[in-house]
Parts: sequence; structure tokens; C-alpha cells
Amino acid sequence: MDEKNRIENRIGVLDGIRAIAIGMVVWFHFWQQTWLTPYLRIPTEYTKYIGLTEINLAGWVRYGFVFVDMMILLSAFCNFYPYARSIVLGEDWPDTKKFYRKRAARILPSYYFMLTIDLFFYILPGHKYRNVGALCKDIVTHVFCVAPNWSDTYISTSFNGVLWTVQMEVIYYLLLPWIARLFRKWAFATYSVMLMISVTSTAVILNCFAGKERNYGNNILTFMGIYANGMLCCVLYVMWKKYVTENKYSRLAGTVISVLCIFLMNGMIHKYDGDVNLQAVQLQSRLVQSFLFALFLFSTACAGEYYQKLYSNRVASLFCKFSYNLYLWHQMIAVWLKEKRIPYWSGDTPPNMTGDRVWQWKYQIPVQYGNQICWLAKFFLRKETGPGKSVVYFLFPDWQSLCLYGRNPSDLKASKGFQKEHKALWNTHKGIKEKAVHLGQGCGYVPDPDLHMLCEPF
Repeated sequence: MDEKNRIENRIGVLDGIRAIAIGMVVWFHFWQQTWLTPYLRIPTEYTKYIGLTEINLAGWVRYGFVFVDMMILLSAFCNFYPYARSIVLGEDWPDTKKFYRKRAARILPSYYFMLTIDLFFYILPGHKYRNVGALCKDIVTHVFCVAPNWSDTYISTSFNGVLWTVQMEVIYYLLLPWIARLFRKWAFATYSVMLMISVTSTAVILNCFAGKERNYGNNILTFMGIYANGMLCCVLYVMWKKYVTENKYSRLAGTVISVLCIFLMNGMIHKYDGDVNLQAVQLQSRLVQSFLFALFLFSTACAGEYYQKLYSNRVASLFCKFSYNLYLWHQMIAVWLKEKRIPYWSGDTPPNMTGDRVWQWKYQIPVQYGNQICWLAKFFLRKETGPGKSVVYFLFPDWQSLCLYGRNPSDLKASKGFQKEHKALWNTHKGIKEKAVHLGQGCGYVPDPDLHMLCEPF
């Protein structure tokens, strides 16, 4: 078999890894609103002989912000993959204009749609800014994807807190074709310079802005090492597929290393316990963590068939189809519900701070699980119109959510039916909102200053 054809264009296990990374970050954001941690005590009479007395995932949820780094490394791997194939296999060099068009079509429409909804339905009605100048600065920096460069448009912003990662990705997309050209000519030098940029910028922030790392620590420079490791991992994967004849022993080794990486991740996550300055610790550990994530990605992609099915399956593939918009919207919805006291809570102190377990479960179940189920069920209606025809997407499925593709009667019929159903859902939403306003009348509401600081550890 030709070596170019032997190396697949699509790596299925990446779906599962992406689902894990995004799912953990989403769970972390919901935890910030509830402080509800998963914990289950196991009867010791059944498990005491193996030392298993409890299942406690509190660390994975509480410090789930580290999986943002995995998301970024995965993004670097996936976007560099065509360039790696060109470098290693001699395929045609990807067209830069086409790359920009595809990335813009994938990312920007949903991103700007989110900004618009956030601005006109949350920020302006809620009078979130004291003056027009601060509002305009925040809008402009978010439109041009440079908000993380200023503390008042990053830490103090009233816009959706997760958007800083999207903005950083946009900057990386702009740089990638030119970084790839340098990597093709001087691979080792380019990789080394990217690592040096990451290490130097991190050291400057830790030494010059001690105690304020969260204001300046998340930018394209400090993440440059993660991007470099993602690109290197991608090149090594293509070279492995080209030069190595895989067998059951190599796949077994990949499986064992992948499982070992999971245990190492568990130790990595729990090292944050007791650290007062999480931002400083994260900055110090970011580059080392990225090596572990890269090893996990590489070994999983080279593991045995049955192990790979844990990551490459229909559920993971389906999740990845709406994961971007789930990531965009989940935090804003969670914050909005809590601000509107849905489910209802009284007093000035948020119920998560008072340890109100009833409220925690009332909030957690519908927001986390119900939200995801609804996105899965309603968000992904599509209809194939035949060979060469477009797919009809509704309700924010990436950028196609803003458009209706296809002109035949079957498309129009499907869209009308869905629009009717969506209208009913919208009316239900309005009823819930009106009920929440009624319930909240007369209670003194003091906004939680941490409601919008949902991404502060990363």
C-alpha cells in the first residue's frame, strides 16, 4: 500500500481526546458556580483488600482548567497536520488563503454571533459598564481578538469569560502558515525558538508581575511552547506512520504508555492541592504539562485497536460536531441562570458559598446534563440533500447556524418544522424568565464579583 494512502487523513482518536478536554473544562466552569464535587464512598468490606475506599474526582473537576492546555495542544496538532504531511510525505503545500477561509468560516461567525447576543441581551440591558469608553474598548478588543492583552478587557470584562481562548486561537491561525514555512526549512531552530519564547515570557511574568500572573499569563507568547509541542507531536506521528511497521507489540506499548499518562495526569492535577497562587503554579508547570499531553496524544493515536475505540466512536464524533458552540455558550448560560436565580435562591450570599446542597443539585443537573442533552438532541438536526448538495444545520451548529443551505422542497420543509418547534421552545424560555423575575422581586440582589471570573486560573 502506498505510504501516503496508509496514513489516514482523519485521526479518529482525536475526537475522544477533544471530547475529554472540552468536557473537563465545561465541568470545571459549572463547578465554579456550584462547588459540587463528585464523591462516592465505597463500602470498605468489599474493597478494603485493594485499598479502594472511595471514588473522588474533586481534583479533576476543581483543577479542570489544565485541560485548556490540552485543547490548545490538540488544536496545534490538528491544524498543523496538513503541513506535517507535506513536510514528511511530500504532499502539496496547503494553500494559505484556503486555510484562512476555512478557519474563518469555522470560528468567526459563531464567535461574533455570541458577542452580539452577549452585548445586546446581557451587557447593555444589565448596565455592566460604568462609562462608554470602557464598553467601547472591550467591544473593539473582542472584535479584533486581542482582549487578553489588557487586564480590564480580560480579567474585568463582562463578556463571556471563555472567549479569550478563542481569541488566542485566532492569533495562532494567523501565524501558523508562516510558522509552518519556517518549520519546513529550519525545524529544530523554529521549535527551539518557540520554546524559548514560551520560557522567557513566562519567566518575565513570574518575576515582574508576581501576584498578578492571571492578568498577563494567558497570551500567545506563554502558550507558544504548547503550540510547538503540538506541532512536533504531529510531525513525529506522521513519521511514525511512514517509517514504522506497526504490530501488536508496538500497539501494546502505545496502549500501556497512554494508560500510564492518565495516571501521571492524575498526579499532575493533584499537585495543585494546597497551592495558594494557582496562576503562578500553572505558569511554571505549563510547558512540562504540555509534554505529558503530547505523549498521551501520540501514544493513544498509536495504541491498539480496541483501546482506540474508547476514543474513536460515534458518541465522541457526535460530541465533536457541536463541541465548539457548546464551549462558546455553556459558561454564559450558567452565569445567566445563577444571576437570574434559576433555580431560585434567596439572600445575598450565593448558595454555593453557604453549602446549600439542595440548590447545588437543582442547578447542576439541569445546567450540566440537561444542557448537554438538549444540545445533542436539538442542536444537531441535519438533512442530506443528495450528492453534491449541502447539509442543513440549525440552531448554532458552528457557522452554518447563520445560514440555510439548500433550496429543494425537502430542505424547506425540514427547516419550517424545526423553526416551529424552536419557536415553542423559545416561548417556554420566555415563560421561565418571567417566572424567575416574579420570584426574584423584593429580594435584595448583590452580584457575586466572581460570577464573571470563571476562567481566572487559566
